Amino acid sequence: MKIIFGGAEVGSNRTLLEGMSVEVMSLSFYALKKRYLPKNKLWLVSEHFPEEVKVILDSGVAQAERDNLSKEELTSLAAEYQDFVANNLERISGFVEFDSQVLGLDWVLQERASYEHDPKLWVVWHEVYGLQSLREWSKTYRNVAIPHATIESVTTLAGVTKALVAQQGTKFHALGSAKPDNLRQIPFATSTTLSWLSPMRNGETIIWDGKQIVRYPKKMMAQARPRYKAIVTKAGLDFDKFLENDGVESSKVAVWSYKQLESSMDKKRPDLHIIEGGSDPLLSDNSDTPLMSTFAETWGGASDNSDLEVRKDSALEEPKKLIERDPTEVTNLPVFGYKMKTIVDVDDEGNEVLKDVPMVQTTGASLRQCDTCFVASNCPAFKPQNSCAFNLPVEVKTKEQLKALLNTVIGMQGARVAFSRFAEELNGGYPDPNTSQEIDRLFKLVKGMKELEENREFIRITAERQSSGGVLSAIFGDRAQALKDLPNGGLTANETNKIIQQSLE
Repeated sequence: MKIIFGGAEVGSNRTLLEGMSVEVMSLSFYALKKRYLPKNKLWLVSEHFPEEVKVILDSGVAQAERDNLSKEELTSLAAEYQDFVANNLERISGFVEFDSQVLGLDWVLQERASYEHDPKLWVVWHEVYGLQSLREWSKTYRNVAIPHATIESVTTLAGVTKALVAQQGTKFHALGSAKPDNLRQIPFATSTTLSWLSPMRNGETIIWDGKQIVRYPKKMMAQARPRYKAIVTKAGLDFDKFLENDGVESSKVAVWSYKQLESSMDKKRPDLHIIEGGSDPLLSDNSDTPLMSTFAETWGGASDNSDLEVRKDSALEEPKKLIERDPTEVTNLPVFGYKMKTIVDVDDEGNEVLKDVPMVQTTGASLRQCDTCFVASNCPAFKPQNSCAFNLPVEVKTKEQLKALLNTVIGMQGARVAFSRFAEELNGGYPDPNTSQEIDRLFKLVKGMKELEENREFIRITAERQSSGGVLSAIFGDRAQALKDLPNGGLTANETNKIIQQSLE
C-alpha cells in the first residue's frame, strides 16, 4: 500500500518529497494552471519528475468549484485537462476523471466514454450517485476513487466495497483522506493526502509515536514537540529545527511519519485485498487524518502501468431478486448473550399471564479473525485463517466482581503512569501534559473505588417555613418569645443550650 503525497505541482514541495524518497506523488491540474502552467509551451511530467517517481494527475475540479467557476469556465477547464492528460498519458501512472458536481452526472458519464477502456482512468463515485451505481461501475472499471466526504457519510461502505473487491477485483482509492479508522475498515488500495503540508502552513505537529500517527494543533507545539526528541533524532532529522517550528523540517517529520504509518499498515494487512496472488508493490492503502478542505485541490491515487485487465462484460446486469432466508437459519447476533426469563405480564384482557422474554447478557464469544485483526502483526497467537485464540470473560453482576474489575483497571492505569513518567525522564525531564492526564485518570479511578468501598448511612432533614416569628418561634413557640423579656441581657450560652436540650428531650 502507498500513501500518495499531494501538492507536487509546487516545485519546492516536489524537492522536499524527492529528498524524503517518496515513491508516489499527485498534482492538481487546476492548481498547476493557476500558478505555474506556461501558455506557449507544453508542461510535461517527464521533465519535472524523476523516472522512479509515480505520478497521479487530478483535475482539481473540487477546488475550482469552490472558487465559483461558471459552467462555461468548468467546461473549458475540462477540455484543457483532457489535453493535459493526453500529452502526459505515457508518463503518468493514473489520472482522476473530471468529476464536476456542477455539470452533473450525465455530463461526467459523457466525458468518461472517451476513456472507458483506459486502465489508468480513475472514476469517482459520490454518495449522491447511489450504491447501485457503485456496484455497476465496479463491474466495468478497474479503479474507483471515493472522496473523503463520501467515505465519512456512507456507513455501509466497508461491507459493500469488501464484497466488490472479492467479487470483481476492483481497486478502490481514497481521495483526500488519511484517517486510519476509515482506511482500516475499507479495502482501499491507495489514499491521497495533503496533510503533510499542515505543519508548514498551519504550525501543526504530525508525528509517528511508534504505534500511530498523532497530531497536535499549533497551540500545543511547545508542549508536544519536546517529548519526541528521541524519535526525531533517530529518524535522522534535525530536532532543533523541528523544535523551532522550521516549516521544511516539520513537514519532513510529517512525511517520515506517514511513511512509517504506511509500513505499519503493510504489516497489518498483508495480501488481504489482492485478488490474483502476492503483494502488488504499486498498490496499497492507508493514511491518518482527513484532508483539510483548504487543501482539497489535489486528489488522486496510485496506479500501475500494466495492461488492461480482462473484466466482465461492461453491459450492466439486471439486479438479482432477493432470496428470503430459511427461518431455521436465522439466529441472534453473537455480540451479546441471551437468556430467557419468565415474567408475569398482563394481556389485552387484563389477565395476568406467564411470559418468556429474552434478557441480554455479556458473552465471551468473539467474531475476531486473525487475518483481519488489528494486532495481527504483533499477536503471539496469530494463525492465518483462524478465529481469535482469546476470549474476554468479563462479567460484572456483584459488588465483588465490580471491585475486582476496578482493582485491575487501577493497576493497569498505574503501570501507564509509571511508563509515561519513564518516557518523560528519557526525553529530558520536560513536563509532559500527557503524563499529567494519565495521573488525573488514575486519581479518578481511585476515587471511584474508594466511594464504592464506603458504606454511608445518613439522614438528611430539611426544614423551611415562612412566617413573621422566625424559625425559633416556629420551633419553641412561647419560650422563644419569652427570651426577649428576660432581665440582665437574657440567658447565657450555657443556659440557652440547657433550654434547647430540655425541649428536644
